[in-house]
Amino acid sequence: MSSTFLELQPLELLPGNLLRPLGAFEELFCLFDQYFPTNGALAAQIAGHTTVQQWRDALDAVQQRHPLLSACIDTTFNRVPHFRRVTGQRIPLRVVSSPNARWQREIAEEVNEPFTPDQAPLFRAVLLHQEKHCIFILSSHHAVCDGSSRIFLLRDILLALTGHALEALPLTSSREILFGAQQRTSTEPGLPSFAAPRPLPPHVEGIALTQELTTALQRRAREEGVTIHAAISAALAIAGRAIDENWRNNPLRIMSPAEIRDILGLKDQCMVSFGGGEISIAPNGSMTIWDLARFAKDGLSAVKSTENISRMIDLQSAAVSSNLTVEQAFQLKRNAFNAQVMLSNLGRLPFDGTFGPLKLETLWAPCALRGIEGEQTLGAVTVNGSLHLTHTSPTPIRGLLAGVVEVLRKACAI
Repeated sequence: MSSTFLELQPLELLPGNLLRPLGAFEELFCLFDQYFPTNGALAAQIAGHTTVQQWRDALDAVQQRHPLLSACIDTTFNRVPHFRRVTGQRIPLRVVSSPNARWQREIAEEVNEPFTPDQAPLFRAVLLHQEKHCIFILSSHHAVCDGSSRIFLLRDILLALTGHALEALPLTSSREILFGAQQRTSTEPGLPSFAAPRPLPPHVEGIALTQELTTALQRRAREEGVTIHAAISAALAIAGRAIDENWRNNPLRIMSPAEIRDILGLKDQCMVSFGGGEISIAPNGSMTIWDLARFAKDGLSAVKSTENISRMIDLQSAAVSSNLTVEQAFQLKRNAFNAQVMLSNLGRLPFDGTFGPLKLETLWAPCALRGIEGEQTLGAVTVNGSLHLTHTSPTPIRGLLAGVVEVLRKACAI
């Protein structure tokens, strides 16, 4: 696969406002989301003076930059869903002015609020606004945006807030097409789509490691020959098994999404561009945290290989080619993506957090759910030299996040 595939392959012209067909992974998310909302979200704390109107204007500017921010999913054209361009529909911005508002509660409301696929845009924003600081929450349907894309959207919003002009980006082909796979087609009539029932809001909390502990963790991980992601996976297993008997007595499966936009030749386009893998840790083991971390690293070593990505795309393409119903797609998700934990590590923030007079102080991301019984989602991102961890779950293991931090602290002798 050529890294220039993105530039060399024009999109097929489609009738009316249809943009392009969904790739297999996007189609699965479209189906998953009609059974249980699989929204993704972030919360960013910004220091500096802003007005609500400035945020409104910045959202409008970013919507003009990224095509999928003005799109809905048309499932009626034929059995292959298509993105459809919709004009004149701004990204909703809900403003909360109470000084007592908490980002944890507001982002929980966004994570469990379903999107209706055929109603654009498939994004929402919330602003907890104070004159000299605010918290901005961005949520999206998972078929149009992933965790890394939301990070770049946040960057673009902050650039627009501080007076930078944003260049419009072209529509990008799906992950499957960029990798060189075939796009499925259909002549069968499409079906209407609908919003999922709204579940109860999940528990959401976040903890930021100190810069001292983050630096110590990075240094120790290098010495042990492991990644930060592997170290968090190990600490998660140790902390969780110290609290939860079910985790202690059964194999612990941790699913890890992995960004592959570099392999696809992408930069900061907004779309779904990740793969992933899973490890299973046997119960009653006696491995140290660093032994576990090496096990985790080895178990995920092939997630970004050409062979693994190709196999994953083939499996997902085969699944959607059978014209899955929403119920069948949910059963597939429950059988194939049912690890107790999803650990989504966005890595180090890929840009500086200072935007003129504004400063990105903290970032909690990603917050997301799969609709799996007992699921625990951990998000990780490093901002301003500090590792930020976020825990999202409808049935949380209480104390899990604090336990992870304590395990890491002891492992780094801090």
